[in-house]
Amino acid sequence: MSANQPIKGGEFIIRNTEPKDIFTPEEFSEEHNMIAQMCDDFIAQEILPHLDRIDSLEEGLMPSLLKKAGELGLLGLRYLKNLVAWGLILKQPYLLQNI
Repeated sequence: MSANQPIKGGEFIIRNTEPKDIFTPEEFSEEHNMIAQMCDDFIAQEILPHLDRIDSLEEGLMPSLLKKAGELGLLGLRYLKNLVAWGLILKQPYLLQNI
């Protein structure tokens, strides 16, 4: 499987894939799970309580939410460069898409 073509869903069943390209949630590290929990907590505490305000496009709300997300490091999670030092390469984007 090419690095440019990520495996999606159950494609590993019908496509020629290497075992190293397949992983399960049980393979996530403690750090992966901590990032997922931090995202869940942020959504529960900062997003869900303010859905009406977000929907009404309250002035200044989105910049403040983005600032809080940035302070937690949530805005750059899709960029592997920042995660190499943590050893969170490859599996991290798949973890976040389930949040």
